[in-house]
Amino acid sequence: MAMSNDVPEIGWIRKKVNVADYFISEHVIRYFLAGTVTIPEIEDAIANGTVIEIHRNPERDACSLVYGHSGETPIHVMCADSRNGCLLILYAYAPSKPTWDDPINRAKQGDPRMEEKLNTCFFCGSKIKQIIAGNFDYRLEGQLYVVKRIPAGLCVQCGEKYITAQVSKKINSLIEERKFADTEDVFVLEYD
Repeated sequence: MAMSNDVPEIGWIRKKVNVADYFISEHVIRYFLAGTVTIPEIEDAIANGTVIEIHRNPERDACSLVYGHSGETPIHVMCADSRNGCLLILYAYAPSKPTWDDPINRAKQGDPRMEEKLNTCFFCGSKIKQIIAGNFDYRLEGQLYVVKRIPAGLCVQCGEKYITAQVSKKINSLIEERKFADTEDVFVLEYD
């Protein structure tokens, strides 16, 4: 296995992608559904990419953040070893503001109020960055709700989002008062 200090190296990652010996996480499926990234784009980015960051967590093995391109589109792909020799693609996205100044450099800004109280992700231990989330969706009693332009803390490694008590109370009030700005069609896929 081409690993250095338990960190997946780009050569090993490429070999696994070339023989389709990989699994993807639910985070990646969310990006598929949002039209943000596709499997061919992920494979292209890995084929011409390089590791730009190593993420370590005391609870899990190290992950490699690969930066590459699919055509003109910059793509980031977080990769890990499954511990069974398979590649795990944890998430993939096109880097953009407010998290990234450019495809290689993280932005330095952030809301200090969020960072003072919640600066590490409960799930993976990585840093939380303050953002305005484009969409935040969830189900309540079988009904799908989408909240747009919501201030949130975003884990820079696993993508988990956190919102403050004040923000959650406002969302709750908007739902109770039925102050919906719009409705959208929802596409449903059934995998046989």
